[in-house]
Amino acid sequence: MSAPPLPLADQVALVTGASGAIGSHLAVELARRGAHVVAIDLLDTKSVVARITSEGGRAIGIEADLRDEVMVNRAFDEALAWRGRVDVLVNMVGVYYDIPRVPFWEIDVEVWDDMICSNVRTVFLCCKAASAPMRQAGRGRIVNVSSNVSVFGMVNFMHYVAAKAAVVGMTRSMARELGPFGVAVNAVAPGLVRTPNAVAELAPAYLQAIVDGQMLRTPIEIGDVVNAVAFLACDESRVVTGQTLLVNAGAMAGSF
Repeated sequence: MSAPPLPLADQVALVTGASGAIGSHLAVELARRGAHVVAIDLLDTKSVVARITSEGGRAIGIEADLRDEVMVNRAFDEALAWRGRVDVLVNMVGVYYDIPRVPFWEIDVEVWDDMICSNVRTVFLCCKAASAPMRQAGRGRIVNVSSNVSVFGMVNFMHYVAAKAAVVGMTRSMARELGPFGVAVNAVAPGLVRTPNAVAELAPAYLQAIVDGQMLRTPIEIGDVVNAVAFLACDESRVVTGQTLLVNAGAMAGSF
């Protein structure tokens, strides 16, 4: 008896922010599900591509500053030249660490502009570029990564909250506009994920306080976010669109 086909067999999946802690694991997981992966990041993507190919998958890496429309279009042109299609786009790219946490009236305009550019402009440009081949094919799936802070706000973090809330709004609008073309657009909004950076930079007491405020008293791990994104990237979620999936152990249940 032959094994069932992989859910993303021969599909082409583009993952932005693919060098990050979550993005790199996601790229590997999509490859394991059969996708040909395009790993895009401003940083070196060689290690994630090497991991995928070592497991028998197919992947290429593209280094690009996704705040730059010209570089975004070149990256998508390279992906199309490699496999001739774009089936899945996951927007993991964004800035979170090293953000000054101050009252909004103390936020420098330059910091504000950089936050919007890194976390909103990048998503807009990549979705815009992906929409053309997806509309032409009459199918596709886009998953944008937001944050659960977009639900409740967060003190001294308005620039990040505003950017991630914008991603949710963009997701809903794009889902309506792309739905007639057979393209689904969803968002994933994680709570605080136990990435290596989070564990290294945040006090253990703070990490525990986050867990204590959740319905499910367990840390949110990288795999929890990866699995949620992978679900929305596959046909298992074929009639799910315009939604924001909160992966936060119930910390903000019912807010969307």
